Amino acid sequence: MAAISGKLAALTAAAMALPGVHTRAADLTSPNPFSAEASHLEYSESGSRMSVRVNQATGTLPVTDNVLLVGNYIQDVMSGASPIFNAPGAGGDPHQVLTGASVFDRREAEDIGGVLFAGDNQFTLRQGWSLENDYKSIWTSIEARRFANQKNTTFAVGAAFNDDGVSSHDAPHDYRTRIKRDFFAGVTQIINERSLFEVSLAYSYSNGYLSDPYKLVFVQSTGLLPDARPSQRRQFALTGKYLAYVPAIDSAFQVVESLSTDNWGLRSGALEVQWKKELPGEWLVSAGGRLYSQSSADFYKVVFQTAPGDGLHSSDYRMAAFGSMAWLASVTKQIGRNFSVQFSAERSYRRYSLRSGGTGFDGDDYLWSFYLATLRAQF
Repeated sequence: MAAISGKLAALTAAAMALPGVHTRAADLTSPNPFSAEASHLEYSESGSRMSVRVNQATGTLPVTDNVLLVGNYIQDVMSGASPIFNAPGAGGDPHQVLTGASVFDRREAEDIGGVLFAGDNQFTLRQGWSLENDYKSIWTSIEARRFANQKNTTFAVGAAFNDDGVSSHDAPHDYRTRIKRDFFAGVTQIINERSLFEVSLAYSYSNGYLSDPYKLVFVQSTGLLPDARPSQRRQFALTGKYLAYVPAIDSAFQVVESLSTDNWGLRSGALEVQWKKELPGEWLVSAGGRLYSQSSADFYKVVFQTAPGDGLHSSDYRMAAFGSMAWLASVTKQIGRNFSVQFSAERSYRRYSLRSGGTGFDGDDYLWSFYLATLRAQF
């Protein structure tokens, strides 16, 4: 079998564009087309918490028959209130303390790179920059892919290197450094004209200032202390994806499962299932759900009675044990030969009761949603 079926190919493309699926530049399989993409995302959290607006533009430009230039620009604007610590309330029950609704931040990020096609091999090199009021980052990524077995099998490896500086609004010029090194390897296999699977393994190493300068912890014996986390973090993640087209209902189903662990004590798992269908008039629709659950970090507590002897402590809700349920939906419309438009949405409910073990509390529960509109052009 030399190529995946048209139905499954279209549904695969739609799957890669859904919320929660990150499409790298190296996913390009041809050096020929010029393409441009613009998107706008609206993200919001319940309880007058954070809201984010994201504008993004991406372009690809063929230079030769084997070389493609890629570029990307992102602008984020964030505002609202954010949790900073937990405190004992009436009767001893903890409650969450938020900042005022005056938090505001703006990020601009760019990256540029190139893709080289050499026979059955593909190489990608990208360089990126990101700047916020209290955060700056420079990163480089490299990827290699090999297409084998008449392009029914794809092997991929890659690495990314981040060098970051973290400050705070109170001390904007006092940057504390940290590095992050990411590595991944994966394989995609077309099983037959109706199904494919993908499996990947990722490893991430971080070193330096990994605490959050805006988070505090409440210690009964001493009062408030700054968030303090280990200076090293090692993370492993295993992800598997299976996509199958079912002729009887002229639809496809995608199942994605992931497991991750790190040396901070966080263990997490996620299961996502989506239904996808191509409709007359070149419409694609998708709908599904996701379950996620994690344990808490070893150094997390809702509130502390005394300061830990090792100096590590956090009450950040992201370090707590919790789970979430999400609903996903997407619709894509092809407009002529060169244009398409897509609308995607996700609504997710965080619940302490869905945790997989560890410590947390239901005062951290909230819901979030986002809406994404994307316009694509390819020539």
